[in-house]
Amino acid sequence: MGNGGSVDEVAPGFWTVPGVAYIGTNRCLVMASVQHVPWTAVCMRDHYRSMWADPIRGWEYHERHWKPATCWKVGAAGDRGPWCNEYVRQIPLWRHKPAYDHNREMAVMRNSSVVLMAANWAWLCGARKIYLIGVDYHPPAHGRMIEPWASLPQGNAGHYDRPVPPAIEKQFRRAVRAVTSAGGKMVNLSPQTALQAVPQQAWSEALRP
Repeated sequence: MGNGGSVDEVAPGFWTVPGVAYIGTNRCLVMASVQHVPWTAVCMRDHYRSMWADPIRGWEYHERHWKPATCWKVGAAGDRGPWCNEYVRQIPLWRHKPAYDHNREMAVMRNSSVVLMAANWAWLCGARKIYLIGVDYHPPAHGRMIEPWASLPQGNAGHYDRPVPPAIEKQFRRAVRAVTSAGGKMVNLSPQTALQAVPQQAWSEALRP
């Protein structure tokens, strides 16, 4: 799950489907519509101090929500600021099989989006059907948040007012191609997403039995 506004558009039942691993990213722990979600894992690619305009607010998020969360926490090995259970390295191309270095750290696809980091990590954990939600790349940049986070200026204000960068499209396209070539599936359930690289599907149909 990315942090885009489409997260608020899905029905509550979307988040309680049996057999689905729910993996959140970055600000997911303070997003209003997913407070009840039984997160399997949460991923943070960058430093928490950069997520809000005021670095102290990022520190408060880390202390009040991130660290106390009981799910598995995954961070980027290049920035060990966030407290995590596991750190992953980022190297070129999609990683098909787990491969650990001397630090017992696994590698994932180098990325400009924490969603790709989370998706490749999920694949290495055994997921073969990957559904993206909250991957909008258009305003509103983020779904509704609980207070006081709802009233705080974001660290990436205005970032999603621009077209999707070609590098982002290229990275997602590579990921889709890699997943498909290995017999898997990656689709974007985010309505009206501006991202073109990932095949789209209605969230109401994706997880239908």
